[in-house]
Amino acid sequence: MTSVYFFNLTEKTEYDKKLLPQNVRDHCKKPESIAAATELLNMGVENLRYEENGKPIADNYFVSISHSGDMVAVCKSENPVGIDIEKIDDTRNFEKIANRYFHGKEKEFFNENPTADAFYDIWTKKEAYTKIDGNGVIEIQKGIDVLSIENHQFQTEKVNGYMLTICERIK
Repeated sequence: MTSVYFFNLTEKTEYDKKLLPQNVRDHCKKPESIAAATELLNMGVENLRYEENGKPIADNYFVSISHSGDMVAVCKSENPVGIDIEKIDDTRNFEKIANRYFHGKEKEFFNENPTADAFYDIWTKKEAYTKIDGNGVIEIQKGIDVLSIENHQFQTEKVNGYMLTICERIK
């Protein structure tokens, strides 16, 4: 089972970094990182820590963190999982980015519907997918086509001007 929690950082009470374990405090420098770590611990994640590449790991769940604008999203799962949230910005040059980073079915999907929603639908899938193994942008630059990936389940929703995607590897 996958649990997801996303929230507007400006609407939450202040998070106290001093309440986090020392190893987590050492990693978390920004308010959104402190909030994300606090919420994962509140969700029952045990022994939260971070790999060298910044990927959060825990003993009892696979976990993932994302933030954009004022929103923070966290998730935990019994399966490898990645999450991404992006503030929808209609002023970006989607076509240029899509031509560089979208491949195969992704390009077809975007070219049929060249809108901000279509762009962010694909982009958040790409980022959520790459967070499963902690490879991030490196995987995106290699040319992964998330619309052709097998053994992964995506759930994408548009919420209050943000696109949120969870990607879970299916056993």
